[in-house]
Amino acid sequence: MLSGALVLATSLVVLGAPASGDGGAADSTAAHASSDTTGADSSRAGIARGWRLRELSPIEGDGARPLAEPAGVLSDAFGHIWVSDASLHKLRRWRADGVPLDETGALGSEPAQFRRPGALARVGALGVAVLDVENRRVSTYDHNLRLLSGAVDLTSTELEARVGTVRPLALASDRGGALYVVDAERDRILVFDYSGAFQRELGGYGGRSGGFSGLTGVAVTARGRIVTAERPRARSKRADPNDSTLARARIQWLEAGGRLITSVWSPPLVAGASELSVAVAVDALGRVAIAAERSGEVCVLAPDGAPIARLTGLASPRAVAFADDGTLLVAESGAARVRRWTLEPERTD
Repeated sequence: MLSGALVLATSLVVLGAPASGDGGAADSTAAHASSDTTGADSSRAGIARGWRLRELSPIEGDGARPLAEPAGVLSDAFGHIWVSDASLHKLRRWRADGVPLDETGALGSEPAQFRRPGALARVGALGVAVLDVENRRVSTYDHNLRLLSGAVDLTSTELEARVGTVRPLALASDRGGALYVVDAERDRILVFDYSGAFQRELGGYGGRSGGFSGLTGVAVTARGRIVTAERPRARSKRADPNDSTLARARIQWLEAGGRLITSVWSPPLVAGASELSVAVAVDALGRVAIAAERSGEVCVLAPDGAPIARLTGLASPRAVAFADDGTLLVAESGAARVRRWTLEPERTD
């Protein structure tokens, strides 16, 4: 465990003053930082001029309560860190200082059991929703880790009659408690209200604006706008699809009804078009983070789409989230831990 905070501050790309809002990104390619600064372990960090990046102590398991494969992460209103463990089929919590609190779950399909739990999302002021991937459902818990009613059953006959088979991949929520489930089967987002009732579907397959091609991640801004991430692909039809210098992930901002607001392309990702998973998160200021698992990279963008920070050399970052104070949380499934960074403007006085 790190004994203190690591400060990384290197001038890379000149950005304007830190922006606020949640979706003013221009439809252009986000520039990539030109050099990196060595960070903890084998990972590296690039930070844009005018910003400061500090690494905090990680969240890890212990002998009594090991952490094997963190697949989802979030911070609740109390600052507690929630982590889903896909290998151990558990939902676990830590205090902000890294002290373990409690856990629930076991392998199975009964209530309060999981089969490879994945993405997490806050529901209302105090609840948390868990995407139970292989059980194909969403379960919700209160702040005392008690299972609540109103779960979304993606295998229900009624739902399948309306939307067909659903293969859940990612999960998000808005401030009203609505749940957004990414369906990898048809490149779409299914929206459910706070009670678990199906409301509508958004997107669908297609490279057009507002459609999706390899949709893997979803998040919702404080204003109810939807942010999505897709698997990288070459931007030119004539380009080599395996050339990682050309393959980038598309990030889109959508209105709640699915209308496109704008989009950007991520910096080139190491794994190129072979990248299978790109998670996305957005904070209260509208900053967006994407985590590319196979590439071992996390990129943070300003609300206007400009790059703020880039972390490379991570051990399979499968999930990413922001705490209420802006702390960036990254679930490293390959290292069985959650790493944390603060990202803030440098003081000029």
